[in-house]
Amino acid sequence: MKTIVITTEHFFEGEAAALNALFNRGMEILHIRKPTSTEAELKNLIKQVDSRFHDRIVLHDHFALIDAFRLKGVHLNNRNRQRPANASCSVSRSCHSIRELENTDGCDYVFLSPVFDSISKSGYSSAFTAEDLVNARIGKRVVALGGITAENIPIACEYGFGGVAVIGALWGNYPEDRDANALYKRFDRLHIACKKAGLWDGKLLFITHQTERYTSLQSVEIALESGCRMIQLRMKDVAPQEIEQTGMIAKALCQKYGADLYINDYPDICKRIGATGVHLGKSDIPPREARKILGENFIIGGTANTFEDIRRLEKEGIDYIGLGPFRFTATKKNLSPVIGISGYRQIAEQCRNHHINLPVFAVGGITAGDIPEILNAGITGIAMSSAILQARNPEDMEAIYKTLVKNSHSVRFDKALLKVV
Repeated sequence: MKTIVITTEHFFEGEAAALNALFNRGMEILHIRKPTSTEAELKNLIKQVDSRFHDRIVLHDHFALIDAFRLKGVHLNNRNRQRPANASCSVSRSCHSIRELENTDGCDYVFLSPVFDSISKSGYSSAFTAEDLVNARIGKRVVALGGITAENIPIACEYGFGGVAVIGALWGNYPEDRDANALYKRFDRLHIACKKAGLWDGKLLFITHQTERYTSLQSVEIALESGCRMIQLRMKDVAPQEIEQTGMIAKALCQKYGADLYINDYPDICKRIGATGVHLGKSDIPPREARKILGENFIIGGTANTFEDIRRLEKEGIDYIGLGPFRFTATKKNLSPVIGISGYRQIAEQCRNHHINLPVFAVGGITAGDIPEILNAGITGIAMSSAILQARNPEDMEAIYKTLVKNSHSVRFDKALLKVV
């Protein structure tokens, strides 16, 4: 689930420094919205933003600057209704009704607002009921705007939004109080809420695997080039120092591709290198201890083989489950009993009956042909290793993704959690 940040309407001293800091903390997309700005003022702000981040910037005005700085795209509005001629950039626009969503051809994504009561605009109340949004069958190209907070991001995810756009919940009183630490804390809370909600989106998780042909880092590069955006660095029987060094390089690679990195076994390394989260095996540090080390702004995943494992992990505050093995796999020593399709169905049903709402990734010897049946058994996502390393042919990876997208469906939260807005 993508996080889009929209600037305040007016410039303020130190704005570029704040934007650079947010980019370094993981800001994916920035919309610069300065309705009364001149082109010279906007140009001056962009020049102060690190050029490494220019391809993440979208403009609401002065579209001539897109090519000059090689920016990401344009956002159409009442002031600027047409995309620049011959511009090879992303295009987005705003919608304020469900009906408007039917006419968004040519847009890479669109904002729908206000989904919740606005924070930055007094009296700007939600225009939709929960029933409106559920029945609208919101697609992944639609981004929720208006009143977005860390608390309601999971609800936006349940409606089907592919992302959220934040203004008030992030900026707060920052231009006045200049409390940078408070700004960063607000961003981290919003960002990790999106990451956790995004675990429900039928993700493909790659688990690194060193072979005679590839090192761990080479396997990371192969997975990223193949389109994987969730990487778990798993290096067994290796010194922690080597894992940390490899993790730092892997994190830089993941940042280049906009991917998330998870460190297997070591929460302290995860925290030091600023990875997205940690994955804990059954014999690793308990999740509660890992949470004490990491705090709330990291994701913690855990390995399970039975429903009892899942129930225990949920009580310990885990964020997602790696459930397996699906079948025998040579990539893991001390393999637990094989689960198979019938086992996944039974465990998924037990989770529903006990109201356990955790994203579950199937793992262990999975191939592209297994994906439909596994997801139809009630599993959220798929974890792969060898199947990706062996699929160097782009057509093979395309088949994996098409199968994953086609068979993914929302089984996230109990509908009773949806509040009328």
